[in-house]
Amino acid sequence: MDQITLFSDSIKVFVCDVTLEMTEQKQKLCKVLSRARIKTVTAPKNATEDNVETLMRSCNCSVHILGKEDYYTTEGNAYSSNVGIQYRIAKKLRNKDFKVFLWNPLGKIDSFNQYINNIRRDIVDNTLYSATLSPIYFVEELRNMVSQESKIQGKTENKDIFFIFNYLDIETANSVTGMVEDVLSIKKLAVTMNTETDYSDYIKKQLPSCKVCIIYYDFATDWAISFTRQVWKDNGGQSGKTPIMLIGNSAHADENYLQIFKNVIETAICEVSLIPLEIKVFFDKMTNNIKKEVV
Repeated sequence: MDQITLFSDSIKVFVCDVTLEMTEQKQKLCKVLSRARIKTVTAPKNATEDNVETLMRSCNCSVHILGKEDYYTTEGNAYSSNVGIQYRIAKKLRNKDFKVFLWNPLGKIDSFNQYINNIRRDIVDNTLYSATLSPIYFVEELRNMVSQESKIQGKTENKDIFFIFNYLDIETANSVTGMVEDVLSIKKLAVTMNTETDYSDYIKKQLPSCKVCIIYYDFATDWAISFTRQVWKDNGGQSGKTPIMLIGNSAHADENYLQIFKNVIETAICEVSLIPLEIKVFFDKMTNNIKKEVV
């Protein structure tokens, strides 16, 4: 089985303390980072400023989650909290080898968090402000800025299945393909949304060399919907020659999101252990249809 992975060095992220109302967002972010195989570092409860700085220096970047409370300015008692202190230390360390990420998962700026406008006006090089609502998209933005340039390594080959998935879902994706490859040949593409990589060009070249295309997802629902729409379009839409199937792991995927593909492409949501069977059924159905057309 040929697998193409499109990113390079590992990343180590210092996830800063947050205000109370952003605790859940921090937990979600840490889970996504973990699934993306990105190592996270946090400060111990009673860490000194020197301890925090030492930990930050061991990382590639820091992440500061912005909420409604202003602990990021020099006004009042802002820097007396762990949230503010860690932001101050990060700004001091910021350079081409240490990036600072400011994430506003609430998305909007209103009377409750006007301080964010001040932060945005003060942004300099090696800093990224993001208002994306999805922690998955935020992690991809982080990876884009921190990772070194990566390129596709591999040539276009004739395979039974072109299997595409988000790298965040690599564990279950490998489980699925591990069972399918016993009977069918597979070309795997692990997508990391690296802006240095032209996915559309490569996919356009590889699709005609495969009998079917499977786009699989587990946690990465938002990515899967938009990505599948683009692949379908690049494949020629309704006149595309390579049949496409979007399939998700029912442990996390929601079938309601797939309604937009009704009567457009094949979709399915099922237990991960049953996905290899669904893929084989789809493959047999599509290849038999092709044989009938030829006859």
